[in-house]
Amino acid sequence: MKKLAGALLLLLLQACAVPHAVPKATGLDAGASDVVVIGKIELVPPLEKGEQKSHWNVIGEDRVFRVWMATGPELKPVTPGRPKGSEYQASIEADWGKPFMVEMPRQRTFFNGGATYLDVLENAGLFFPGGVYFEVPAGAKAVYIGTLRYHRNDFNTITRIEVVEERHDIPVVLKSGAAGDVRTSLLKRVR
Repeated sequence: MKKLAGALLLLLLQACAVPHAVPKATGLDAGASDVVVIGKIELVPPLEKGEQKSHWNVIGEDRVFRVWMATGPELKPVTPGRPKGSEYQASIEADWGKPFMVEMPRQRTFFNGGATYLDVLENAGLFFPGGVYFEVPAGAKAVYIGTLRYHRNDFNTITRIEVVEERHDIPVVLKSGAAGDVRTSLLKRVR
C-alpha cells in the first residue's frame, strides 16, 4: 500500500512540474562545464495574431506565446498532446523567429520535441517533433546550431523540418565578444 501511495504521489508531482528553461547567456563566457549555444526556431507559416489565446495565465503573458524546446543528453522524445512539465526541465524558451543565446552543459545535446500554446484555457497546443542534436567541438566556448525551421499545414500538422545556416543571427544576440569566437555545429538529424 505504501508503494502504491508513493507511486501516486510521484505521478501527481510529475504532472504538476513546471517547465524549467536553461539560463540565457549574456556573453560568450560560460562556466568550464558549460557552452554558449546560439540558434533560432521558426515556424512557416508563422503564427498569426489571434491564433494563440492566453486568457489569463500564471507563467506570464509573453512567456505563453514562446516555443519551449525540451533538451537533454539522451534522445527521449516528449509526449505529444498533453505536455508533461517533467519532460521540459532543461528546455530552451525562445521567441519565434528571433535568435536565442543560452548556456547549456558541454555535451552532445538532443532536441526532444517542443510545444507552444494555441489556447491556454482549452490546453490546446502545437507540438513539434525532436530528433535533432548538436555536438560541442573540443575547446569551443560558444556554438552556433543554426535555425530549426518547422513547416506546418492548415491543420497545424508539421510537414517538414529543416536546419538552415544563418550566421548573420550571431551578432544580433552578442552583446560582447566577436562572432568569430563562435564555432558552427549545426543541428543534425538522429539516424
